[in-house]
Amino acid sequence: MAAPPAPSRTKPAALVMPSDDDDMTHNRHLSTSSSGSFGSPAALSALDSSAPLILVHEPDEDDTPFDFSDDEDQGDDLISPIFEIRKASIPPLPPSIVFLYLLTPYLKLGALSIINAQLPLKYGLSSLLVFAALSALARQLWYMLARYLRKADLTDIVLDAFAKGRGKDRRREILRHVVRAGTGLLSVLTASMYLRQSIDILLPFISTKFSPYITRLILTIPFAVVVSYLSSAETLASKKVVYANWFSIGTYLSWLGCISIAHSQGLLGAGASWIAGGKFWQVTSTISFAFCASSTLPLYASLKSVSYQMTTAKTPRSRSFRVLSLFSVVTAVLLLLPPVLFTAFPSPPATMFPLLPQGIPTPHALQIISASLSSATLMLGIPSLIVTTPALPLPERIAHTAIFNISRTLILIIVILLTLSPPDASTILNIVLVVMTLTSTYFLPAFFHISIHIFKRPLAIVVPPRTPLLQTPSHSQTSLPPAPNASPRAVHDDLLLRKERALQKRQFRKRIVWDVGAWVLLGASVTWVAGAVCDLLGMW
Repeated sequence: MAAPPAPSRTKPAALVMPSDDDDMTHNRHLSTSSSGSFGSPAALSALDSSAPLILVHEPDEDDTPFDFSDDEDQGDDLISPIFEIRKASIPPLPPSIVFLYLLTPYLKLGALSIINAQLPLKYGLSSLLVFAALSALARQLWYMLARYLRKADLTDIVLDAFAKGRGKDRRREILRHVVRAGTGLLSVLTASMYLRQSIDILLPFISTKFSPYITRLILTIPFAVVVSYLSSAETLASKKVVYANWFSIGTYLSWLGCISIAHSQGLLGAGASWIAGGKFWQVTSTISFAFCASSTLPLYASLKSVSYQMTTAKTPRSRSFRVLSLFSVVTAVLLLLPPVLFTAFPSPPATMFPLLPQGIPTPHALQIISASLSSATLMLGIPSLIVTTPALPLPERIAHTAIFNISRTLILIIVILLTLSPPDASTILNIVLVVMTLTSTYFLPAFFHISIHIFKRPLAIVVPPRTPLLQTPSHSQTSLPPAPNASPRAVHDDLLLRKERALQKRQFRKRIVWDVGAWVLLGASVTWVAGAVCDLLGMW
């Protein structure tokens, strides 16, 4: 009988330790993750309790979204499974179209109304630069919030700030309705204001036997037809809306040329401002309103949703949202600077021969062309507002069985009815619009930044006292020199830890800078909105 075979002694698998190069790459990845580019779920799941760096909640350490390295825009693609993005009215758009939608809000009613003010250069120029900087800062705060929370929707940011956790379903539902109603109301009021002002600009040049209200009603019909046709587009990627915004920039540049010629010939006079109140508040509120813009979060998501061919080359600057945002603000400052200079230095004929209130001068052809161009600029900006307005809460049975977009049609009807409102109601709507626009542009990003980054515990990467893979010296051994037989890996890991701490300190300094900027923006927005409201209501 054969003896049973002896049990084979299998050699245990060797524990493969990462090389120094791999360890540097691993720690560099952790540093990058701690500075704003969140890693993938697979990478996070690979970190166990034996890793030299672990992720914990620590309010005293630097939080993640404030690293602005050159390649930070490469690692935050919205196709990442940890980036939550909803289906919005803004599909993936190329950088040129994103820049278009970032610039066009600056060249609308606020920019066209600067010419009606008369303010010294030191006040006008300082207001222009200050509000341009505040607008750029507000967009930067929205951008950092989107990167930090991995959410590019205002509703998701609001829910994360005020209704995160279990047992808050009722609060989340209320906040969703509030955000949706506020966004829709702001878009509708802005669209009705653009349509009303585009008609009011042309009324002084139309002489009819009808009353002003009937004349306004007659002019509203063709304007409403054009706006309805352009607003029939589904998204901002539609050629109708894109061409309308490009044409609005062209009409603004043409209007700028007309007022330049009128200023040189002394034909440029100051008209009535659509903002009530004192002269100083009229001008500064007009400039602050000129730099108000919305859709920052959807445009950022739209830019990052574009799929590009995978390559190892560095991402071009044109794909960076921060670069596009900053370039749009600088371009707007350059295009708004001529009206500020014209109001500060009126031409001699216009100063020597002001228009008398009781006299109606014969309209000059240049003035008619200028009014037509400004009216077209406002009208061409309405479709993008209508398209991005949230749909009305209609019953699903009606919404699915209709052969046309009922919600879009009702929104257009509301805009037209608000356009035909009497003067007293229009004044109230103007006040509400100014307050809502200034609040949404300057106050909300600072408020959410402070609420999320200061009153909540941020994420930080800290080093545990001891781990199996890293023999960190204890407190009693820190003052002792390294042992002669210490392994090179232990010395090298200690160097990596010092680099990690230095990186976190550097990010903490950036965090302080952005926190100070957020507090400044919050205080300035609250003060300015309160002062503007008091002045508009006659209580200043």
